[in-house]
Amino acid sequence: MNIREHAYPDGTDGGVFVHGEIAADELRLSFGDEGLPFDPTQFEKTALETAPESTEGLGLGLKLIHHAVDAVRWINQGKHGKELRLVKRLPGSGAIQAPPPQPMEMPRAPMQRYAIRPLQPDDALPVSRMFWLVYGYTYRFEQFYRPEGLLELVRDGKLVSYVAVAENGEVTGHAGMLRSGQAAMAEMVALAVSPSHRGRGLQAALTDVLAAKAHEMNLFGLSFGAVTSHAISQREVAKFGAHPCGLDLATISPFGFKGLGLEDMPPQRETFLHCFKYLVDPPPASVHVPARHREIIERIYANLRRPLIPGEPGRRGMPGRYAVSFNKMDNKGMISVQDADSRQWREILRATIDLIEIAGADLVCLDLPLMQPETSLLCEQAEKAGYLFAGIWPHEAEDGGDLLRLTRLSTTIDFDRFQFFDPFAREIANYVGAAMERTGDASSAL
Repeated sequence: MNIREHAYPDGTDGGVFVHGEIAADELRLSFGDEGLPFDPTQFEKTALETAPESTEGLGLGLKLIHHAVDAVRWINQGKHGKELRLVKRLPGSGAIQAPPPQPMEMPRAPMQRYAIRPLQPDDALPVSRMFWLVYGYTYRFEQFYRPEGLLELVRDGKLVSYVAVAENGEVTGHAGMLRSGQAAMAEMVALAVSPSHRGRGLQAALTDVLAAKAHEMNLFGLSFGAVTSHAISQREVAKFGAHPCGLDLATISPFGFKGLGLEDMPPQRETFLHCFKYLVDPPPASVHVPARHREIIERIYANLRRPLIPGEPGRRGMPGRYAVSFNKMDNKGMISVQDADSRQWREILRATIDLIEIAGADLVCLDLPLMQPETSLLCEQAEKAGYLFAGIWPHEAEDGGDLLRLTRLSTTIDFDRFQFFDPFAREIANYVGAAMERTGDASSAL
């Protein structure tokens, strides 16, 4: 379709030459044409700079091509046109489909003193290896498996990283604060303790040091994502004073925690409990949501001890803006609305369908800016199409306000398997589960 539309515009005659080959472990496809010359990098750059409000999701086709296969190569052949070569690795390939390594049973380390300090360059490789021991290759931030990626995040000021170090110099724990937006807040991430050094208060010690660093940096708040397959990490988050705000449903592949009695249960995608803690007195929150959600939202903000200013639905004169992305590693689509415009719902719905039916996403998240009046209208349209209310993400909207997270699932999850430390987290899960039952028919119709 991309070749037809872009290589031969305005009905120009031309051919497309397709070649396919099935090897032992991969499918190889090539598409050649003698149409207009094409540079995909310049095309995507121009699309973002000149047509951010495009009515057809300009550039999405190229993104889906890249995310649907394992390798993409563009070859310009001069007078002979150009060729697109794709490689898709086949299920059953030992190199690709091997099960993730299980954490080893490690002997307990002797009792000793530990130092908490900022990450140094020589710590990056031990931290990456520790993440493999704790999570296999299931942790949601790929950079933590690459020492150079971890150091790049620190060097660019996106990550504040601390480690716990044993008396013999062994790196035994890690925790970090990730800065991704303009707001003076951060997400507490990458909490990991080496299996042989657990039960010694290292997670709490790392969290306390990072909290002190957050105050030093004049941050006003910290967010947390705690797994729902067990309540241990939630307990530590609650002790720190963070409160539940929503569920990041089925957001990554299943974790392989050992020693928690979960080994014999069928795997399901991991859901995170999203929590937030203010380090200063919180500002009033302006929100625009359908009336049916106001009670649960009022309770979320009351739990955060944050004043609430409810708003009424309304329309804006300016065109909206949104961005679409797909994470192949997590098989997850994201649609982030920066400027809400209910007139763009058909485009957002089209992107949702493409992410599910073409890219094969297990879920699509739709983030809406709560301060904007048209968010309420978009929320109504999205829920009719099978999106679920999933909660509030404080201060993560581009305009500085909060996000309303909606989720469209195309995979199944068992809410009865969720475990919660905070009773209010269970109430949020029950609310989301009830929304899932109400939207079942709409989901199947999409």
